[in-house]
Amino acid sequence: MPKKCKNCGTAVEDTAKICPSCSNLAFEETAKFELSQDQILELAKSVSENLAKKPRVLWGVTWRVALLVFALLGIPGAITGWNIWSSFESFKLTTTNNIESKFRLLDQSSSNQIVMAYSGITNDVAVKFESFKREASGQIVSAYSAVTNQIADQFQEPRVRQTVEAVAKGEAKTILENEVRPVVEEFHTNIEGKLKAIESGEDFLELATRARAHDFKAYLQLCSLSTQTNDVGKYSGQVVAEIDRALDEYRASSIYMSLHEASGSSRYDGPFTSDEIALKLLNAHNDPAREGIINAARGFKQPLFLSSFTQLFTNETDLRIADRETLAISELTKQDFHPRDLELVKSWWEMHQSEYTNWPYAEFTDGNRQFSVGNYSAAAKSFEQVLKLDPAADIARAIAIACYWELNETNKAISSAKDFKNPSERWAQWASAKAELEAGSVSNATLHLVNLCTNYPSSPLRIVQGQHIWRKVNWELFNQNVGQNK
Repeated sequence: MPKKCKNCGTAVEDTAKICPSCSNLAFEETAKFELSQDQILELAKSVSENLAKKPRVLWGVTWRVALLVFALLGIPGAITGWNIWSSFESFKLTTTNNIESKFRLLDQSSSNQIVMAYSGITNDVAVKFESFKREASGQIVSAYSAVTNQIADQFQEPRVRQTVEAVAKGEAKTILENEVRPVVEEFHTNIEGKLKAIESGEDFLELATRARAHDFKAYLQLCSLSTQTNDVGKYSGQVVAEIDRALDEYRASSIYMSLHEASGSSRYDGPFTSDEIALKLLNAHNDPAREGIINAARGFKQPLFLSSFTQLFTNETDLRIADRETLAISELTKQDFHPRDLELVKSWWEMHQSEYTNWPYAEFTDGNRQFSVGNYSAAAKSFEQVLKLDPAADIARAIAIACYWELNETNKAISSAKDFKNPSERWAQWASAKAELEAGSVSNATLHLVNLCTNYPSSPLRIVQGQHIWRKVNWELFNQNVGQNK
């Protein structure tokens, strides 16, 4: 017969010897309360429905199983082409069906147990009911534990575990390359840009001052800074725009540095021959007067000078001279170049260099060398090659004429003398004096040479006593008049 503890009132089985709650040994019998068969069946139905619909029991187990399946099956599913979501839905459906089956079994079993166990129940119905709920929940948990343990055991198999690990590494690499790396690189770019802006801000005033003072390298740095979106970029752009306006005004002005030669109080402003300009261009990078050289060279519109213009520009340090160089390059190439286009000019020249012939420096040098040792035939041939490329090379023409006279090629000398670019200028006069000497007009030729030396004291006219081509000069008359003119 059912009984309860005299000390705490806990209802216990009639076979209990000690109270499970307070360990008391004294019990008393309880009044007997009988349930009808209909009441027992209704109670069983209520219990089974309660367990089947209880979210805490059903989903408390299901979400843990789902999480484990997603974590373990998601990666190999990517390899085998499974759809992780459809696989999970399938698993969920299967496990849900299993749950329902378990509940149906439990419903039948529970009903029978309740009918048998509660046929003699009295006032301890609550105790029996709680005990039953714990037992039923334990069965459900055990069932799902078995399922999850089987899944975990499968993934302990070496082949499956290695596959999962390999795919996990691949997935991690893909995530790093496609998502993490771009973010990190963007972060570094932003940091570097900010550091550069800070550094540039410290140097900005110095750069702006130097650029305004025609420092070409400082100007190019400002151009680079002007592409930034910060304050330094903004102010750099303003300074560059200011300098560009000044350069445009200078381009449009007719007042610019011209080329001249000076010796004492004597000054020669030209015109200069194209070979004189070519020789000056060759060494202009260290010449303080190179702006005048560039301006004079522009006047010839000579494509043979393009290589020299480009080389000077790429090594230029003065902004205003760089502007004159880009102007000369633009005129020859039919492009619109400006000092800020340094890299553009370099790339353009690299692509088109083969289309242009350089001025014949090698031939000119060889002609002078042959002429200085009296090898007039070889010298004449070298100068002829120069004149073939540059007919305005009046120095080469004058010396070639002198060679023709020494070789007794009179007709050639007379014919060539008609083609001087500047027939009244110094090199045409120089060749004329040589022709007079060969024609026997020594005194006239000597006085002409005196005038050349007096009027063009800065010019290397190569009128030197003892030089073979001037052996017929009246040097006494020459020295006497040169001395007087000085």
